[in-house]
Amino acid sequence: MSDTGLEQLAKLSGTSADRVEDLLSLLEAPASLTHLVLVMSNLQRALKAIQEIEGLRENLEEGDEVEGQASLLNYLPLIGQLVTSVEASNPYSCPDEWLDRSGKQRGIINDHPEWAMLILTPGSECYDHGGYWQHTGVVMACSAIQRRRHQERIGSEITAACRDIRTIGQGKKALSLLEQVDTDTTLKGYYQKHLLEGVGEGDEVRESLAGIELLVRKVLSLKGKTREGGGGGGRSGRLVERQVVLPDGDDEDREGPEVSVQFSESIGDEQSQGRQRTAGLHPKETQKLRAVSFTESIASPTLGFDLRDLIRRQKSRIKHISQSNQRLFYRYASLGRVELATAAELAFQLFTGRGRFEQRDAEGVYAGLLLLLMIWLGRPVEQLLGMRVYNHQGELPKHRKEVLAFLIDEHAFVLPIPTPEWRNSLQDDAKTLLYTAGASTPALVDDVVVVASPVRIGKFISNLGLARKGRAKYRGLFPEHRREAIEGAMRAAVSKANRAHRMRLTPLRISQALFDEIVGHSSDWVDAYLLTGQRFTIADVAAHYYSVPAGYLEALYHEAAVSLRNSIYKYLSVEEKHYYAFQQPVSNSGDHGSKLNLKPMLLTRLVKHLKNDLRAAKRLAPGEESWRQVHNHYVAYMAFWILFATGYRAVNDLVFRWREIDFDTGFLVISDKDDEAMSQARVVWLLPEVLEQLRCYAYHLEVLQARLYQRNSLYEHLDAVLSEPRPNVPLMFFISDSWQVVQLSPENLRQQVPIFTLPINASRHYLRSTLRAEGVRGELVNAFLGHAQQGQEPFGGFSTLSPVEMFRELAPVLSKMRREAGWTVQQGLADV
Repeated sequence: MSDTGLEQLAKLSGTSADRVEDLLSLLEAPASLTHLVLVMSNLQRALKAIQEIEGLRENLEEGDEVEGQASLLNYLPLIGQLVTSVEASNPYSCPDEWLDRSGKQRGIINDHPEWAMLILTPGSECYDHGGYWQHTGVVMACSAIQRRRHQERIGSEITAACRDIRTIGQGKKALSLLEQVDTDTTLKGYYQKHLLEGVGEGDEVRESLAGIELLVRKVLSLKGKTREGGGGGGRSGRLVERQVVLPDGDDEDREGPEVSVQFSESIGDEQSQGRQRTAGLHPKETQKLRAVSFTESIASPTLGFDLRDLIRRQKSRIKHISQSNQRLFYRYASLGRVELATAAELAFQLFTGRGRFEQRDAEGVYAGLLLLLMIWLGRPVEQLLGMRVYNHQGELPKHRKEVLAFLIDEHAFVLPIPTPEWRNSLQDDAKTLLYTAGASTPALVDDVVVVASPVRIGKFISNLGLARKGRAKYRGLFPEHRREAIEGAMRAAVSKANRAHRMRLTPLRISQALFDEIVGHSSDWVDAYLLTGQRFTIADVAAHYYSVPAGYLEALYHEAAVSLRNSIYKYLSVEEKHYYAFQQPVSNSGDHGSKLNLKPMLLTRLVKHLKNDLRAAKRLAPGEESWRQVHNHYVAYMAFWILFATGYRAVNDLVFRWREIDFDTGFLVISDKDDEAMSQARVVWLLPEVLEQLRCYAYHLEVLQARLYQRNSLYEHLDAVLSEPRPNVPLMFFISDSWQVVQLSPENLRQQVPIFTLPINASRHYLRSTLRAEGVRGELVNAFLGHAQQGQEPFGGFSTLSPVEMFRELAPVLSKMRREAGWTVQQGLADV
């Protein structure tokens, strides 16, 4: 924070500015000190909760004694003085941020995890829960110990632990996870009793509290940054075999793998496979994963992991691999047209009781209809079994989340469009900017698309004689008490067809046929996921950044369904004059997907605003202050341009370094997603105008260095940025009013451009939606934005995607988007 703010706090509390500064540094406080009174009040409650536990207090005070400095618990009197003095002072004499009690944590969670965790309003469910404050106090004290001991050499343990507490405080995890801590508990006892499953040290970590476990374990073992994993992860399927091979510890010059971990899963004996075939399943269809291997070399990002860390990390990867493998051709190959035609004929015969199914039972009628819907809707079986029937659109409920239905009068399907689970919560100022200045419309949340049926499905449904249940306006298509039997009859029929025709039909392949057809027309898994509900990791993640018009989804469904229908009818020898000439009954409007559906108008206005700020700074009277203003506005302009040109994630260090740019080819290496779960890097291409802007920025820094030679620390930093060979220091930075170098973080960029009230990563939402609207293939968009899971890396060792070919296709579109937005090269302080 600024020296003025420190002096004001010190004066109010009656203590020295150094002591206040030391406390704030232990808490990793943001410069604005937002919610100061609320945070300090909550910190006081948390520390008092653990002060009453003698053994725990002694361990935490001993662990925090570094070079004679006081522990966090010793700051309790000062914390109380700060709360009392600020609350008693004239509210107009303090910054508004200090007295803020809105509970909003936006913009500080990544950079200031402890501070964000303590922003908890009295109305929260956990506010009066004693166990919550005990665990919060442990996390705060352990975080302070880590920062004392290791300074910058800490890993993700503090962020992960604070995330666990914060999610429980927000109600996203059960409050019962935080059990009351006994008064005679020590830190080691706390670790074993509250953070492990069981009572022994070797037991499994409680995954819901894995971040706290990692932090406390590092405090107990005196470890700093070890790149250990932590903070959660998915559960894997059944693991049958585990093998660990360790090297000879006395060999100092060892080569090759240091650790090898193998996970295998059996597909079952012949009898088990026979039962699967009888049920209509291909044996491998129930197999989550055949094998996973893990090797570690000296340079591995997981160096230093113990066996528990390796297994936890591997569990998270298995979850993604098992979902991604569902789309691999050698496991779930798409059905051919002859096979799909056989499935359609099978469904018709099963429904009408013809051919091989003259002796079918009562469930056979419903099983035949289920098979038909699997083909024409492409939905998972469990969704289709819950399908409803309404007379007309006016009977649809107001809240339509997961409502899959058929409308009799319109002869149309109602398709629920899934909404990303981790949607952005926009504040009022962000909504005003987006909807008023940006001409966007509010996104449709958990809504539907109504599409005309491409086949005469209504005549099949009308023969069932469905009845309403109670006062409900709808009728269940499949009787609830018979659904299990209906699904069993469908699977038995598929198995019967396989034996008769020696085919490879499975319910999963049949229900995913429309998914594959949609991907063939749109090239994007996300479009197919939205229309069919078939979830895959990569599609689920990319959908979070995607805004798509409802009209586009309607047209895409009809294009794919008609193409599928015509090819099936061809093999069934159905004449074209008998094809159903459907009419779309309603018009679908609005945008589905991300709330951050930025339109080009908003970006154009942002560019004009940034340019105006830069020009205004240049018109100031020459002097140090005007040069500082020019630099800060220049950096803000470049940062936003780079964000909207590359899709860089809004992480702590927003931009790259000189050594990561190849000025000859224009390629840039981005590594913006490094955490305890995975490390990821990708290659993007910079437009020639962006490269020219970076060159101008280098000239600008040279001029700035020459003019500010009396500012020693700033001069040395500029010298490091401009030094050769290319240095490993951040390329862009702000200059504070006290002439200190300020990191280019999302929070600081937002403070520099306060008019932009949207999340900084809104650029990624804009790029994905706009690139797809311009017709860029989904594969290239995903590669450009870094949306890939293990086995799908666009530039991996077995990938056929060339960066050169990729950006040859992207270059015209990116150039067009730059021209429309108005991005142009600016000079800064350099007279060139």
